[in-house]
Order: sequence, then C-alpha cells, then structure tokens
Amino acid sequence: MQFPLWSRSAILIAMISLSVPANHAVAYGDDPRLLKRNAELEAENRALRKILGGIQDALKSVPKSSVQEAADSQSLRIVVVPGEWGGSELADIKKVCASAAGTILAQLPDDGFAPILVERGKGSPITLFRRGEGNEYIVRLNTSDRAWAQCAFQFAHEFGHIVCNYREVENPQLWFEESLCECASLFALRRMAVEWRTNPPYSNWKSYSTSLTDYASNRIAQFEERKESTAEFYKQHQKELEKTATNRDLNGFVALKLLPLFEKTPGAWQSLRYLNLGDPKENKAFADYLSGWHDRVPAEHKAFVRSVAAEFEFDLLKK
Repeated sequence: MQFPLWSRSAILIAMISLSVPANHAVAYGDDPRLLKRNAELEAENRALRKILGGIQDALKSVPKSSVQEAADSQSLRIVVVPGEWGGSELADIKKVCASAAGTILAQLPDDGFAPILVERGKGSPITLFRRGEGNEYIVRLNTSDRAWAQCAFQFAHEFGHIVCNYREVENPQLWFEESLCECASLFALRRMAVEWRTNPPYSNWKSYSTSLTDYASNRIAQFEERKESTAEFYKQHQKELEKTATNRDLNGFVALKLLPLFEKTPGAWQSLRYLNLGDPKENKAFADYLSGWHDRVPAEHKAFVRSVAAEFEFDLLKK
C-alpha cells in the first residue's frame, strides 16, 4: 500500500513529537512562557496518542526510504505540504523556511516549538489560529517558483507570530505584533544574506545571497526617507494602527525603527515569547500593553523592553 507524501509527513511528525515523554513536566516556577509551552506539549501528546493506533498500522506499509530521519532536537520540525508551489521543490522550501526561522531560533536556546505545517495559500500569508491534529502550527505562504527571498520573508514573519505566542483575543495593539513580525522578516533576510555567502543550504545557492540582500533593501528603502521619529509617527497614526493591524505601510515603518534595536541585541528576540501572555485587558492601551510585557520578561530583557517603549516616548519605570 502506497501513502501520499502528506501521509508520510504526518507519520514523521507523530514519530518526532511522540519522542517527548508522557510525563515531561518540570519545575518551571512562575515563568509564563515555560508554563505555556508545557501546556502545549501536553496538548501535543494527547492529540498524537489519539491517532497513534492508526499510524502504527500505517507504518508497516510505508517503505523505509520514504520516512525521513528525525529532526535534530534543537531544530524546528517543519513539514511542507504538497500544493501549487510551481517550480519550488518541497525539500527546498523547507530548507529556506528553516534558514529564515533559524536566524531567530538561534536566539531562543531554551525554547521548543510544536511542529509547523507549511501550506500553499492563495491570499496573504497567515498563521492560522486553529492547530493541526497533532497540535501543529499551520502556516500558509503565497510564494512559488523558487522565489526564495520572498519565501524567507513570508515565513520569518509568520514564525514571528509563533514566537510572540499569538492568540485569538481582542487586541487593538495587534499592529505592534505585526510590526515586530515585519521586523523579524528584515532581520532574517539580512542575517541569511550574510550566512548564505559562505554557508548556504546548498553549495550552488551562494548567489542567492544577493537576492536576499536586495529584497530586504528594497523593503527598507520604502521608509528611509521619512524623517519623523517613532513617537511622532505613532501619535499621528495611532487611530489607524489600532483600527487596521495589518497596514503594511505603517507596520513597515515601525519595523524599520525597531530593527536596529534587535540587530544590536539579537538575544532580545526571546523577550517576544512573553508578549501575549498577560490578561487581554491590558491590550486596551498601548502603554499598558508595553508595561505588562515589561513586567513579564526576565530581568535580562527588561532594559530592552524599556528601550522599545522609549522609541514611543513611554517611560515604563514611571508607570
């Protein structure tokens, strides 16, 4: 009996995810990020054990050569679902996504993530609120035909939402998360461009380094001529930002302003793990949103969060 690629991929996800012991809880103290991750792992195990019986029977009929080796424990578990990807091979898409996310994942040494299913979408790239059967994240990209810079930009943005612990709650400040994700895309492209000059996923991909640089530079060039400060920009566009979180023209400007902070302190990407773990009531006002984020992050990230707030002329120490 032959199984389509997606079935084999699902089997792989289950095999990898089930490597987590059933009783894997550890003493996380009061760290909301780790407590949330522990709950996610429990959900993964429950979902995967529910479908394990069928998978065990299916494995008997799958040729050994069709099941890939388990991913490294420190890497993301990414599965690209067959679709209308044009000339892009599934394995190559996975390499690009892993490279893009890896620039940020390298700054998150203590974090683990559920598997990520990458589907071909037709509209704007998106990370769905609903999860897969094994608690996988579902990311949809709108790219094809080996447009690797575009693919990397889109996936880094969506991975940014995952890092931020995105959630389905009322949030007028969602524009800030969207801006952070645009920043993640620029950060990833610029880091990938340097990495791929000497160590690309494949030796014959070194020339793509220029494409990555150009893609990021073209995005940045759209906003470089604006002279207003971040605070001036926020005060001018606050109503529109809170009304439409995904205004890419506005998100892009904020992203460009925040990019130097993350490039100077790349370890600060871990602070985003605490962004959306508070009471949704704090989302009503941007100052409260930033203050709650500041209160939750570990001590080593508080100065960074204050520097972000200072860009908008908020002094979190006075709240």
